[in-house]
Amino acid sequence: MGSIGSEGCVFERLTKQAGKLTVDTLSSEPYSQAHLFDGATEQEKAAIVDNLNEIDTRLAGGGLRGYLQRARKLLAEAREGVNCFAGYVPQVPVGERLLGDLGPGTKAFAEFERLGMGQLSKCTFCLVAGGLGERLGYPGIKIGITAEVTTGETFMDKFASYILAFQAHARKVTGDYHLELPLAVMTSGDTHAQTLNFFCENKNFGLNPAQVTIMQQEKVPALMDAAAHIFKKGSTIETKPHGHGDIHALLHQHG
Repeated sequence: MGSIGSEGCVFERLTKQAGKLTVDTLSSEPYSQAHLFDGATEQEKAAIVDNLNEIDTRLAGGGLRGYLQRARKLLAEAREGVNCFAGYVPQVPVGERLLGDLGPGTKAFAEFERLGMGQLSKCTFCLVAGGLGERLGYPGIKIGITAEVTTGETFMDKFASYILAFQAHARKVTGDYHLELPLAVMTSGDTHAQTLNFFCENKNFGLNPAQVTIMQQEKVPALMDAAAHIFKKGSTIETKPHGHGDIHALLHQHG
């Protein structure tokens, strides 16, 4: 075989990586993303493939392949007007409305409160903190917004103070004075670094660092159409947040 230029070497590497996505696999089913490579140089193809391999390793639920397959199914169902609740019969759950004779200040309410507080030692607290405060006229992360103007307490100050109060009660009830109630915070690429700095600057708001887990929500490829064709600008894959539901997968991943 004749000599291969530098770009040719890059392309050869991309099409021969065992166990990784390549131009060939991404262009074929079930990925069907050949449009990403139309008119691209070999260097641009390399950047696109590297980008998608990185995304593939981070995506739960079958990686990039699973994400695209689920997206096509859901988009097709939405186009066809499929009712995902078909066959289900709504029912009013059995419970108590804590109003009036069962409301705050009544014996019944106090009993429910006692039962609930007895379970505090088994609680974990989750906070979805992936958004910025731009729409509220605040330049930073939302958990840094002032919640109490007279004291200057932020939203995170208030949230942590409740956790510490619940923790103190749970310790007293259980007799376990080493008990800590975990806090899991889901961030995004827009807020992760700021959130880490915010907690560090405020000494974790009185919480033990060991009881705080800050988990960054990964972004997913933006899609152009119902066929789940991935959108790119130049050789960069456009990505977007995946929604609040990621908190469940992240809790599972982080134990």
